Amino acid sequence: MKSFKTGLPVAIWFLRLVIIPYIFHLYFNVVSTLNFHNISFYTGIGMFVFGVLLFAGGVFSKPGLTIVSGLIIFLISLYKAFISFNGIFDMFFVEQLIPAAIGFFFFSNGNDK
Repeated sequence: MKSFKTGLPVAIWFLRLVIIPYIFHLYFNVVSTLNFHNISFYTGIGMFVFGVLLFAGGVFSKPGLTIVSGLIIFLISLYKAFISFNGIFDMFFVEQLIPAAIGFFFFSNGNDK
C-alpha cells in the first residue's frame, strides 16, 4: 500500500496547530502561578513562546525559526522528562515525549515538505 503523500503538508500544519493547545494544557497551571523563583515557570514560558514561534515559522520561506523553535521545544521536553523520571514510566514522563517528538521532527525537517 502506498502512503498518502498529498496529505503530508496538511499533517505538518496539523502538528504545528496541535502543539500549541497541548503545551497550553501541560503548562498553564505552572505559568499562571507567576512564581518567578521556580525553574518550571521559565520552562513553561519557554514552551509557550517557542510553540507559537514554531507555528509562526511555518509561514516564512526560510526554515531558521522553525528549526530553532523545534530544537528548544525538544530540549525543554527532554529536560522535563529527565527530571520527572523516577525509574518508572508514569504519565507525566510520557506526556513530555509527545512535544519532544514534535520538536525533534521540526528541528530535523525544518519547513521541508
